[in-house]
Amino acid sequence: MAKQPNAQKLNVPKTILTGFGFLATSIAWAIYDPYITKILNKILSESDLVTNLSAKLASAIPWIGEFAEAQGQSTISASGGFSLVPLFIGIIMTFDNIFGVIFQPTFGKLSDNCHSKLGKRRPFIVACAPISALLFALIPIVALNTSGAHQLPLTMLVVILFVFSMSLWRAPVVALMPDLTPPELRSEGNAIINLMGGIGSAVGMVAGTIGIALCTLFAGYSKAEIKADETVSFPYVFIVGSLVMIIGMLVLLFFVKEEDTSIRIKGEANQYADQKALKKAQKEAAKQKKAELKAIKLSKGERKSLVFMLGTLFFLFCASNAITTFFSLFAQEILHMITSEATFIMLIFAVCSGVAAIPAGKMGTKVGRKKTIIAGLAVFLVAFIVFFGVFVGMLGAKNLSINDYISVNNAYIAIDENINNYNAELSTQAQLENETLDEKEVLSIEGYLAYKSGNALEGTEAYYEIYDASLVDTLGEGIYNDIVKVANEILATETESFEVALSAIVDTVDSVTAILRVLIYPVLILGGAANMFITVNTLPLVLEIGGIEKVGTFTGYYYTATFSAQIASPIVYGFIRMFAGTYMSLFYYSPIMFALAIILLMFVKHGEAIPQEVIKQIEDENNE
Repeated sequence: MAKQPNAQKLNVPKTILTGFGFLATSIAWAIYDPYITKILNKILSESDLVTNLSAKLASAIPWIGEFAEAQGQSTISASGGFSLVPLFIGIIMTFDNIFGVIFQPTFGKLSDNCHSKLGKRRPFIVACAPISALLFALIPIVALNTSGAHQLPLTMLVVILFVFSMSLWRAPVVALMPDLTPPELRSEGNAIINLMGGIGSAVGMVAGTIGIALCTLFAGYSKAEIKADETVSFPYVFIVGSLVMIIGMLVLLFFVKEEDTSIRIKGEANQYADQKALKKAQKEAAKQKKAELKAIKLSKGERKSLVFMLGTLFFLFCASNAITTFFSLFAQEILHMITSEATFIMLIFAVCSGVAAIPAGKMGTKVGRKKTIIAGLAVFLVAFIVFFGVFVGMLGAKNLSINDYISVNNAYIAIDENINNYNAELSTQAQLENETLDEKEVLSIEGYLAYKSGNALEGTEAYYEIYDASLVDTLGEGIYNDIVKVANEILATETESFEVALSAIVDTVDSVTAILRVLIYPVLILGGAANMFITVNTLPLVLEIGGIEKVGTFTGYYYTATFSAQIASPIVYGFIRMFAGTYMSLFYYSPIMFALAIILLMFVKHGEAIPQEVIKQIEDENNE
């Protein structure tokens, strides 16, 4: 019996170093998605243009206003109620994906044909990554330190320049791994790459906590003042991300070596001494190579598999993009968390993704990429359905419909936002007087109720008396009456006491929130692991259909599908959120997308890796 050839082994250290590029892009998006939505929510909510457009829309199309009012929403409120803010946020969050669709396939193909001393991919990374890092750091500085009519346009300019610069090097940085990894080991290689990406995401998710610490250390803000206005810490969060991006780029530059393709091209040109002849030969060699690549065509079955796989990716990323884009707003509305808290709990998601990376790669190699992806999608689907089911069950136990809960929660948010605005004004005044707020000076709903019941902390009475005197005026009579109305439904009684009404709302919302805050953890644990079983195997599956000679091109196809989804999903979900009235709608929107992804994946028949020993055996048999 002939001795079986030894299977190739993955160069783990080299793959880890290669993964620093993916780490750099991952931390950028881990920070960008939750924090830019909060920045945009703040800017757009304060925009007279958005408020007026919402009101005009409700006036022009009466049923929209009637629909909103039926759910206890204000047609002109930018927070928690019907407004164009979620839609506008969704549209703006598509910009990076629009640029990705336009430029990433192009630059992926350009990197295929790049011939330089740095290699094929690194020139794009070295040239564009520092620019991206600089623009990334500027986003919150420009957005939060500009006022008036210039605030939104200048913010959009920096955001657009940032996402454009990122689109120029994302495909080349992803293509590095398959360039340096044998086809049969790409799932394992991609596992390590995604593990590095998970580390980048994890750093991004704790960047909020780091940013708060830096803000306290260098700017002199107290924790109470940051709690009153969390946006003061945002510039420090983005600076952390920018520094990590630069570190990732430097690691690739100094430790990851690609083939000097200029030497190979010169060799193909037979090292002509005459410079003119050399250039002509280089041009002919490149032309011949391009013709060879063009001649490689997919079979009919491979084309079908490619179409179904790209469709799978589209729906998969429709689901995941809605989650990543709107999770911080979901956490604010449903879980009542600030951004740093929301991103910190997402650390669980990143850690579980990292832990699952290596097993996901090995499972993809052993049982097949398609089966592994289906398993991941199924786990995601079940976790989301269970979470939403528990939510509906809790409301049923309290004899509340989803619409009732929306009304209750919107009232809660209205009060909470009013308190936060009061705290922000108090913090600003303290800064002007070179003072700092202590914890008892920061108002809260719970503290207000404790004060009304005579259980307030010593020294807080004066602050709550001031707030109490202005509460009705600042809330508005409409919201005040809505709170009493909703509370009467909960209590099944008639009361004109605002304190009783407020207490009923707080108790109801807090009881639901407390359970959801606990339940979100197993969802993130399962979702994190499932995400990696999906992510590790999708790109290698697409690349395997295309073949080794078209890695950059098919990487571009991959991103065309994923970015198309990420263009469509924020807009589509923005509409859904606008009419659903709650970000809990994520938990029925995403499962539908996951289910569609599973259906299309069933029709993918190509893309599994052929083990190297099998290829060798076939070659030996053909040579006999």
